[in-house]
Amino acid sequence: MPNNDSTSLKLDGKRVVLLLQGGGALGAYQVGAYTALEAACRQANNKLEWVGGISIDAVNAAVIAGPMGGDPAAELKQLWDEILSPPFPPCDYSSLWQSLPLFLRSGWLASLVPKYAGWTWMALNPLGQPNFFGSRVLNPLENPWVQEWARPLAASELAFYDTECLRRTLDKHVKWESINQAGATRLSLGAARVRDGEVVFFNSFASQNPDWGPKAIRADHVLASGALPPAFPGISIDGELYWDGGVSSDTPIQELAEDLTADGTRDTIVILIDLWDREGAIPRSLDEVLWRQKCIQYGSRKRAAVSVVNTHQLEVEAQQVPRTKLEVCQVMFERLRGDWTAQFSFADADFSRTTYEQMVKLGHEDMQRAIEHPHRVPGVGGPYAVLYRHGTHGKHHETDGKYAAIRERKQQRTGWARTRPPTN
Repeated sequence: MPNNDSTSLKLDGKRVVLLLQGGGALGAYQVGAYTALEAACRQANNKLEWVGGISIDAVNAAVIAGPMGGDPAAELKQLWDEILSPPFPPCDYSSLWQSLPLFLRSGWLASLVPKYAGWTWMALNPLGQPNFFGSRVLNPLENPWVQEWARPLAASELAFYDTECLRRTLDKHVKWESINQAGATRLSLGAARVRDGEVVFFNSFASQNPDWGPKAIRADHVLASGALPPAFPGISIDGELYWDGGVSSDTPIQELAEDLTADGTRDTIVILIDLWDREGAIPRSLDEVLWRQKCIQYGSRKRAAVSVVNTHQLEVEAQQVPRTKLEVCQVMFERLRGDWTAQFSFADADFSRTTYEQMVKLGHEDMQRAIEHPHRVPGVGGPYAVLYRHGTHGKHHETDGKYAAIRERKQQRTGWARTRPPTN
């Protein structure tokens, strides 16, 4: 399908918002994407005003909002350089695989590579990840499976890994006091409140914190957003226990929809980076089954962005909100069958250097193309609300056309119009 809008996205004069979806090691894609977005903002004499993240990618969001050295892109690369696996086999199985002759990589051996990668990951995983998380598995005095037979365990002990080393890494690369200053890039981090399962967003602006009070953002909030059980321990903040925000919702645009147009004075453009591809082929191996399960569980719903865009158009037409324009651009990381990493069920834990470099490059290229050649989704929004999409392999083009057809059938059947009476 050809591009429906021949012009590039216009960033100048608009409020630019970046929302990051969680995905573990897949977050390397966001490093490259942010670098391209930063360059585009600089060219438009603009800057990122708000960044939000859920799950492990709250780490990326925190570094972008408050880089210790003042350069978010450089600080991101430094942090990731510290948490990557050692650059030698068996840790860097991507390099080992790509160093093989082509006839081996395309032959019968190819089917064994995902299994080798999975076995290697399971063998090395009990050791932890440098500067990211330490293991409790090998120490019987810390292993929760062993210790829960001997005594009741605190919430902070009910995990196989310890994230204190990540706290130290964050303190090294994030300048917390700058995040909490007026005029700084706004930071929003989503975490699931264990007591009731509700997603709470910790916000760097005190006036935007109705759920947890006027507190400053600190490392605890990042750790809470990425506390995926049972791997990582829950984090207690002001008497409440929090888990990874992706446990309840991995769709930050839906949770933050009301605030996206709260400014009311300027047009807003939201860059939403999705790391999990919900659309895929029927699995043909156990590795593919496990990977598809993760994609379906954690993948953002495309219709979440559709709903946000349509709602804004309705509210503008009903004169419920000012006539400001909302543009949402979904940049989607997609895999194709045939790429061996697409069949590796632990790809979200692949912190090998080779894979990291490939993901950064891919994220940078995808973001550049998304800005330069936006694909407008037909049948969504209107003059004041627009949805764009860009996927690595363009798989979304076929399904995007369905929205226009569904909308047309609904209007013909019910006489439905995009208006509704204003509320008091």
